[in-house]
Parts: sequence; structure tokens; C-alpha cells
Amino acid sequence: MIIRALALFAGLSGSSAQAAGPLKGLPISQDTTTARYAADLVGNDGPKQTYAARVLRRRVRSAWRVAARNRDDLQTIEARQMLGEFDALVAPRCIRQLSNPGTLRPCAQILGMLETKAALEPLRMALAQSRPRCTRKAIERAIFRLEDAQ
Repeated sequence: MIIRALALFAGLSGSSAQAAGPLKGLPISQDTTTARYAADLVGNDGPKQTYAARVLRRRVRSAWRVAARNRDDLQTIEARQMLGEFDALVAPRCIRQLSNPGTLRPCAQILGMLETKAALEPLRMALAQSRPRCTRKAIERAIFRLEDAQ
């Protein structure tokens, strides 16, 4: 009986607690827009550049896969529109980042998926420099996609 009364008292007293002011230390909602990651891609912080390139590659790849479908449903149309937005916002920044070893491979893959024709010559110049094998393969695949799209 006493235990029940203590449990009831603990339950009632815990539900009536009020906050004394603004809560400090709450997590801040992060800006995860494409424009923010595109800005981070050309920023001065190396880890942020690498992370932004990887996030943008993931987003471009998912839109590219959906846009490649032969259907004309709403999802495919939206994916094609997103690819156009990526081409306008991300592609010029990726072309500038081809000289950065941390973002070279993801940017080459992005440019290949977007089929950005202006990137063909910078990709060839990046391929001429000595790079690791996986990076060379990514650049070669991007060049192949660009040449195949012409």
C-alpha cells in the first residue's frame, strides 16, 4: 500500500514540472540544402569540402537513377528537374574543384552523371596527371559518359 502511494506521488509530481526559461543546449536544425553543400564545396575547410562532395554525389546519383527510367510519372519528372538544378548549381563548382585531390573523384562522378559538356577538357587535364587507380577509373568513366552523350 505504501509502495503504491509512493508510485502515485512520484507519477503526479513528475508530470507537473515546468521549464524555467528557454532551454539551452538544444540541437540546432542544420541547413541541408543543396545550395549550402555547393557553397561548402568551394569553401576553405577541407573536411567540409569532402563531405559536401560526397553528399552532392549521393543526391545526384539518386536523382540520376530515377531520371533514367522510361516512365513519365511525377517522380521521374521531378528527378529530371533536379538534375537540371544540379547542372546549374553544382557542375561549375565541381569543375573548379577538379584540381583538389579530396574532391576530384566525387566531382568527376557528378560531372559524368550530369553529362556536363564543359567539363570534358578539365577532366582530360585531370586524367593526364598521375592519380590513384580508383580516381583514374572514375575520371575515365566520366569522360566516357560525356563523349557518349555527344
